[in-house]
Amino acid sequence: MREKHLLSANFTYHLRTDSAREQANLYFTLRLFQNARFGVPAHYPDDLTSHQQFLVVGWCRCGKSSLRSSMTRFIRWIPITSPKPFKTFPQRLIRKWSFIYRNVASTTKRISRKSRYIVKSLTSPIAIQMGLHGARIVGVTKSGNTLLRLNKDCALGRKGTDLELPRDLVIFESVRRRGDWEPEESEFLALGVSKVAKIPNSKAALLDIGANTGLMTLQALNLSKTSIKVFLFEPIPRHVSAIKHNLRNLPDIHINEFALSNQNGKSEIFTQTTNHGNTSLLKSVVPSDELIRTKIQLVDTAEYCNNFLKGFDNYVIKCDTQGMDALILSRIPNRIWQRTEAAIIEVWALPEICEQDVTRMLGMCQNFKFASWHPKSQEKIGLNEISDFWLSKSGTFKNLFLSKTLPF
Repeated sequence: MREKHLLSANFTYHLRTDSAREQANLYFTLRLFQNARFGVPAHYPDDLTSHQQFLVVGWCRCGKSSLRSSMTRFIRWIPITSPKPFKTFPQRLIRKWSFIYRNVASTTKRISRKSRYIVKSLTSPIAIQMGLHGARIVGVTKSGNTLLRLNKDCALGRKGTDLELPRDLVIFESVRRRGDWEPEESEFLALGVSKVAKIPNSKAALLDIGANTGLMTLQALNLSKTSIKVFLFEPIPRHVSAIKHNLRNLPDIHINEFALSNQNGKSEIFTQTTNHGNTSLLKSVVPSDELIRTKIQLVDTAEYCNNFLKGFDNYVIKCDTQGMDALILSRIPNRIWQRTEAAIIEVWALPEICEQDVTRMLGMCQNFKFASWHPKSQEKIGLNEISDFWLSKSGTFKNLFLSKTLPF
């Protein structure tokens, strides 16, 4: 029907018609509608159809209804109400003030959040260029890494602290521009460290498997403001040099210059030139045109745990090994998993992932009450969902957050 093509704006209406006679009739219809809305008596033309008269009546009713609703909404914002009945006047007045306060407060908060976001998005690039955020380059080390000096206090350290990093387009640039690396993951890790450190008469350890340059451990310990024994596993000599520099002021740091695996031996590891965080024993995860090869030593995971990690009551685990996580974590003894307060695990759904490793590892994680793909989410995911994603061979990855208590 032609009447379906109706557009409304400022009491002006337009209907698509074919003949000039119909256009004239509809013109009178619209004029009648406008007159009716403003209280002018309506006089229908002789050739106005009954259907068009029906439309006029309907439009008039809609107009009066919308006018009434607009007036009602306006009156609700007036901070006074009718004094009668006197008995309920105080309650009605309080309800109205409460309504106005709630709506004004929520609107103010929304505007404030938007304003902060706009200001931050506008000022952040300027602050970076002026050296107010992030860090600035101050030199190069003998190992070929670059030294960055923090421009302000942050989770990585106080203003003026020097950090050593391989220069790439990911981790290095994040620290240079923002002064942090994966802050939400570090906060989750810090919360786990704080919990185990507060347990009386307890020895606790943080295991950083795939430590890279040690930034996650550094941020977690700085944020938690506690000190526990830390075991870092990093096989790349250049990364180990950065760890030694970055964690030089922290006590009880044990750096293991090898990679954990399912056996002892030697192997070749692959690093992406533009992203030194992408380092893996699996060649398929590193682009072939950005490949750095390094000979490294492998140590059996179960053997190391039995020899060096027996004497602790509680653990916090962070594992990021670019596809080797299931193989390594499935070989950590069950007694360690039962005493683990929190863990962050990179779950990469690669074709090389072994189903037995995933099943065995998740079987030891049933004591965790909280499992999520996001550190601040209250939604718990099941072990079956984790397994399905891990074995999907989709080539995508997520960070898995496990905790015995809700993190936030």
